[in-house]
Amino acid sequence: MTGDDTQVMLHQALQKHQAGDLTGAAPLYQQVLKASPQHPDALNLLGFLLHQAGKSAEGLKLVDAAIAIAPQQASFRSNRARILHHLGKHENADAAFRMALTLDPSDPIAVQDLAAARRANGRVVAAAPLFRHLLSLSPADPAALLAEATSRIDLGHHDAARTLLRKCLVTAPALIEATNSYAFLGITALTFDEARRWFRRTITAQPRYAAPYSGLAELYYLEGDIDACLNASEQAIALAPNDPQIQVRHSMRLLTAGHIKDGWRNFEWRLKRSDAVRRPGLPPRWQGEPLAGKRMLVCAEEGVGDEILYASMIPDLLSANASVVIECAPRLLEVFQRSFPDCVVHAYTRSGDRFRPAHDYNWLPQDPPVNFAIAGGSLPALLRPDIASYEHQRPYISASPERVRDMEQKLAALPPGPRIGFAWRSKDVNPFRDLHYTRLQDWQSLLTEPGLQLVSMQYGSGWEREISDARQEFGARLHVLEGVDMTNDFEDIFALAASVDCLICPSSTLAWVGGSLGKPVWKFGIDPIFLRLGTERFPGFPSLKGFLKLAGAPWKQVTNAVTAEARALRASL
Repeated sequence: MTGDDTQVMLHQALQKHQAGDLTGAAPLYQQVLKASPQHPDALNLLGFLLHQAGKSAEGLKLVDAAIAIAPQQASFRSNRARILHHLGKHENADAAFRMALTLDPSDPIAVQDLAAARRANGRVVAAAPLFRHLLSLSPADPAALLAEATSRIDLGHHDAARTLLRKCLVTAPALIEATNSYAFLGITALTFDEARRWFRRTITAQPRYAAPYSGLAELYYLEGDIDACLNASEQAIALAPNDPQIQVRHSMRLLTAGHIKDGWRNFEWRLKRSDAVRRPGLPPRWQGEPLAGKRMLVCAEEGVGDEILYASMIPDLLSANASVVIECAPRLLEVFQRSFPDCVVHAYTRSGDRFRPAHDYNWLPQDPPVNFAIAGGSLPALLRPDIASYEHQRPYISASPERVRDMEQKLAALPPGPRIGFAWRSKDVNPFRDLHYTRLQDWQSLLTEPGLQLVSMQYGSGWEREISDARQEFGARLHVLEGVDMTNDFEDIFALAASVDCLICPSSTLAWVGGSLGKPVWKFGIDPIFLRLGTERFPGFPSLKGFLKLAGAPWKQVTNAVTAEARALRASL
């Protein structure tokens, strides 16, 4: 076979390959390689074909051989990266993509594939500059606009995402991923009717696309129509039964409707999300086996509030005569050691970022060894199958007596009146979470009510400026206790919560701090709240009282009701 014949056959093979005829292309590539065993293009293309045919490891060897012959060929490096990503070798894939882009920085396909691979692995921050670069290469390309908009949504930049999606929809009005994302942003903007129209438009264009059904379910949920919510959610599940995000949202909707056993069982899907904590080296998962004489590890959930919430079931494990090892956030170590003195408590070391966190378990006790492990949020599926299983639950966290005395002294210096711990938002905010939180301006009636001693328990960043602005704007009366760290020192947080008469807060870590102590908590938020489990209360936490509204309603009805409750408390003391 002459050199020209080889090129003709390679061209024929490539045509079949690009047409999807892998069976027809493979023997032609093989004939080329029989005539020219070191032909780099044939090695690369046949290697990628084998990957597409399900023989990725075998295909990788051929692509590597092609790279050894032509190391400066960027497309070979990109194919290698795609195969490595498929094989789960994400760090090696990332390095291969970067090498490809070093050789050809303007290759939009390699940029897109690297960005998508990083996002799929939960590395959305690292993916963001790549999506921006992709858009700079093709500013009018609908796919690039959609990709950058999706990246902005990941980062919580919803206004920028809406602008990008509008540009995308001008040139590609039938792009269903764009119409669905635009509908989702209508939820966070509280333009529910607009969101509904865009979700339905997406469904009309592609009836078997699951995302808009899940979006409609979220919309109905926020409108308080649980029957319609579940119907749309079940349609989404039928179309995408293996989508972890859709399944997790479905679990919350089931719990809201009072389907407790099914809801908690479905909640296990959270462990399959890309941002779930990776936990290599764990003992076997506890499936409900008898625990007498066994050692059990309860793994920390990703959020501190969740750790406090699900620690409510540690006493159940102890009652089953288990030896319990608790993994927790470093900030909770001393609190949990004091509250669960019969347990081994260990503070985790977390690597990665919030999109792809990881824990290691080299520290696990070996004498005796740990028999079982389970994430804290998986305990309800085994221990809380119905409302009755919550009724025995009692306060389970103990504040430091020394810190409580310090807090009581600080509170004693305030003027007469009930001492009320107060937070108006959570630490982490984004456009979707912001639906559940307030501004200090929403609380003007409470913060100017005579005879109430409101004590800030707000945590996070920026709250000092918010308080200063509220004081100047309408004379807000809100005490800030000197030397009290409400963000990082949970000994302070639990001690202050134990010392006030009650707490006012949203659905945040602080609510579970108060609930775990048995302290009265007036919890404001959006109705419905899934942890009410289809009831008008918070099962297992009788000291919590909800002050709720629908997402589209103003906060005034809630803040007025809470203020009236505070007046009643003042009158009772």
